[in-house]
Amino acid sequence: MEPAGAIIFLPRESGKQPTLLKKLLFQPGAVWLAEALKTHGVKNFLVVCQDGDREVVAACFPEDAELVTEGSPGAAEKLAAFLSVQEGEVAVVTEPVLLRCSDSKRAFMMTGEPTTGLCTVSAAVLTQALAAGEEFSAALSGRGDREGLAKLAVPLRDCSGEDWMMNEMYARQFTSIRLIDQGVRVIDPNAVYVDPTVTVGEGTVILPGTILRGRTVIGRDCEIGPNTMITDCTVGDHVVVNASQLNESVIEDGVKIGPFAYIRPHCHVGPGVKVGDFVELKNSTIGPETKISHLTYVGDSDVGGHVNFGCGTVTVNYDGSAKFRTIIGDGAFLGCNTNLVAPVKVGAGAYTAAGSTITDDVPDDSLAIARSLQVNKKQWALKRRKRKT
Repeated sequence: MEPAGAIIFLPRESGKQPTLLKKLLFQPGAVWLAEALKTHGVKNFLVVCQDGDREVVAACFPEDAELVTEGSPGAAEKLAAFLSVQEGEVAVVTEPVLLRCSDSKRAFMMTGEPTTGLCTVSAAVLTQALAAGEEFSAALSGRGDREGLAKLAVPLRDCSGEDWMMNEMYARQFTSIRLIDQGVRVIDPNAVYVDPTVTVGEGTVILPGTILRGRTVIGRDCEIGPNTMITDCTVGDHVVVNASQLNESVIEDGVKIGPFAYIRPHCHVGPGVKVGDFVELKNSTIGPETKISHLTYVGDSDVGGHVNFGCGTVTVNYDGSAKFRTIIGDGAFLGCNTNLVAPVKVGAGAYTAAGSTITDDVPDDSLAIARSLQVNKKQWALKRRKRKT
């Protein structure tokens, strides 16, 4: 039976930070534990910690988790009240552990030693034992099941420096197992780093050097990597991201990104968009099927669908003290090396001539030419060379 709730102890020993609050890869160990427990059915959390750790602990667990300060008045009553509303079993964590998200037999580097720091126990039985005056550790003794969830856990070593790498190896292995069990292809499990809070859809391929962080959600049948970092993004289905960085943005279905693209926060990239090499997006909305193929900066802009950006296009959004927006209508065609000096609007179906610096609005279906008239001075170069001889 899967536990409905979990009681987690995060004590400090000799004044040191609890091991579960140290970072494993990019997240504290407590986040890894909480996410794994949720996959095993845990919905309610009670965490016993010291008062000075409450803020950090609260960020590791669901918002409705109950925090109890260790040794505070009323702690026992809060524990009893928590147990009284749990049905079935509860998981009890008394030592730092790392828990697999599934009962998989897969293992890539190591299996780890069994732990005594995790057990499951009947909430009703534990409540009766505590009501009878037993200490919590004594109430667990002989009553906790250490063969269920415990077989999926390994202890976290309280160490630092290079020794901590062993814990991070476990974390990386457990993440790879979770993804593969969910139908994700992880080409090299030892070269992929994924936070426990990340979700990846079935059929997606993750290539070496990929880092997925925060609350990132990746859709189905994508190809992510190599050498890609995605942080707090929502990525649709059939997306390709090659050697690029994405941050706090939404990427819709069928988008192709990279190589060497940089998507900064607050972007919304529509379906079928191409974001090519050395393209940077920032705080912008890009409409469907727009092509931004290379060497382009799009910042603080609202771009329509089926727009073509020529190489070297720049939205000039900053005057040194304030930011301004650029608006580009559907089907516009921006010639190479166009500067769009915001605030400015390029109408639907409009063209800009290559090398133009656009400072005024361009009407729909018009051509804007904003460059100086070319002047050819015949024989100028020949005369210059003769003067040097």
